[in-house]
Amino acid sequence: MKNKHKTTHNYNNTKTTKNTNKKSKNCAKKITNWSEYNKSLKNRGNLSIFISESLVKNGSFVMPQKTGKAGRPQKYSDALIEFMLTVRELFHLPLRQTTGFIEFLFKQMNLTSDIPDYTTISYRMPGIKIHYLRKVHQLSSSGIAMLIDSSGFKVFGEGEWMRKKHGATYRRTWRETHIALDYDTRDVIGFTNTPAHTHDITQLEPLLIQVTQNSYKLNSVIGDGAYDSKDNYNLAMKYHTSIIAPPPKNAVCHYDLKDGKLIDIPGYEERNKAVRSMIRNSNLEEWKDEVDYHRRSLIENLFYRWKTIFGDHLKSRKEENQYIEQALRDRIINKFNELGLPKYELAN
Repeated sequence: MKNKHKTTHNYNNTKTTKNTNKKSKNCAKKITNWSEYNKSLKNRGNLSIFISESLVKNGSFVMPQKTGKAGRPQKYSDALIEFMLTVRELFHLPLRQTTGFIEFLFKQMNLTSDIPDYTTISYRMPGIKIHYLRKVHQLSSSGIAMLIDSSGFKVFGEGEWMRKKHGATYRRTWRETHIALDYDTRDVIGFTNTPAHTHDITQLEPLLIQVTQNSYKLNSVIGDGAYDSKDNYNLAMKYHTSIIAPPPKNAVCHYDLKDGKLIDIPGYEERNKAVRSMIRNSNLEEWKDEVDYHRRSLIENLFYRWKTIFGDHLKSRKEENQYIEQALRDRIINKFNELGLPKYELAN
């Protein structure tokens, strides 16, 4: 039987010197494209960006194509159902108010066709396919940096004030959304919805499957410490990429003793490499600077934008509807990114 050795390292007793090159990171940034960015912010309120030719043509709604299946054909197209649900998400409306808003909007557009009632929208919601990815060229032939993280969304239960005043109750229910983000474009390129308290470590593979099936080439996957595991490092190798996840400060290398030499335990090679890199840089913060780990802050920014625009609630109670709801939000976020994003440079 092989003897297994764990080599421990103390980072606290190592003295490090300040790097003068870090001063630039503390400098404030300024936006260089204020004019274009200001226009893009205004256009986010323009509903016409979500109205396509597949929705309205020649002054009337596009009728759904015949499927050839038995039964009564659909009266309303998927594009119309998707548009109404998009308006619902943008303006935080219940379904009945959504139908009233759309009736008014289409009347102003001189569209006299009927619109679906709220029961039809609810019934059709699970069956529509949301294409939230936009067509963009990868900025680097070497692949993209994929940022991953998760956040919780409340399904029902009291608000934060009631919880603080009276305590949480058993009727507070949450869902957890795990997201993959393209670092260059800030677009959502994959997501999963899971029950609350699902560990992030279990969702790396579903996200990798989605992203690679959408023809993205990966250079690296960046996540927080929750993704630091031997299995995830091996999974990243399987998909021909690398994972950047900070090991804990008391991380150890896992070694075997063979022929009088310490060798990496099979399966731990990549994680040991990350731990040794952290050791070489004397502490975790210097390791983060070396691998540019702080790029991950963009996915924190995504969740901030997400909850600012849509709130932290899910309107739907059924899981299949909750998935469509989050997919619509992905599409809206990606559409806003397409309109324009700020560009920065370091202020003097």
